[in-house]
Amino acid sequence: MEKCADDTPALERLLATEHAFSRRALTSIREAFLEYLAEGSRVLEPVPVPGREFYAAAKENSDKLEWYPALAELSASQDLGITAGPWVYTPAAGGAPRHGHYLTVWKRDAACRWRVEFDGGISHGAPIQAEPRASADPPGRLAPHPPPQDLVAQDAAGESVRDFQETCSEDGFPAALRTYARTADFRFFTDGELPMDLAAANRRLSALAVVGTWREDARGRSSDSGLVYTVGVLKDPQQRSRYAYAAIWQYGPKVANWGLRILLINPVHG
Repeated sequence: MEKCADDTPALERLLATEHAFSRRALTSIREAFLEYLAEGSRVLEPVPVPGREFYAAAKENSDKLEWYPALAELSASQDLGITAGPWVYTPAAGGAPRHGHYLTVWKRDAACRWRVEFDGGISHGAPIQAEPRASADPPGRLAPHPPPQDLVAQDAAGESVRDFQETCSEDGFPAALRTYARTADFRFFTDGELPMDLAAANRRLSALAVVGTWREDARGRSSDSGLVYTVGVLKDPQQRSRYAYAAIWQYGPKVANWGLRILLINPVHG
């Protein structure tokens, strides 16, 4: 993808867009999402639904939604990015604020604007301490690597997604995570809990024992295929329970394969 006219680093531009989005939401949550959601976007409400249609039908209110990015990463091609961080929702009518974490996938359009491709999140209790804010040049940040073209041509990323889902359904999540979760920086999001690392995710998913069929509602990737996301609904074999999911996959040059960077799974009630 071509560089932007002003040569602002892509990650810096993404973070500036995220902050502008959050400031706009202080005036109107509905209008903020309608301004920043891309055509064809998906949001979790509580299953994946078309984002623009959902917010166009939403009623205006004076509730306050505040958030900031604690994590921000880009593909090597700099046209797809992810952000995640804490949010606080304060009802205008009063009552205790609600807390959680969000996960957003951003895509850069032809006009060099970042727009939301996917937005979802989890709710949990108030955190004990605030997370550091993401920066455009954090210490120790490793530059993303584009995958080799032969792996892209073979759709190795898609094969990783398929194998992960099949292993989950046949052998359970811990077995699938042993192969595909990025050990150092993997994060698991689920309602009622703060984001977890790999060890905590294994304990949580072993107790949950979620297996079933994966219905994918949306998939997207960067132009170099180094960053991939999938969104959908997971059902158990008897369809007695459903879970909304979102998965972020990144290419890792050390293993020459795609690893699971973030996995979000939320139970869907009703």
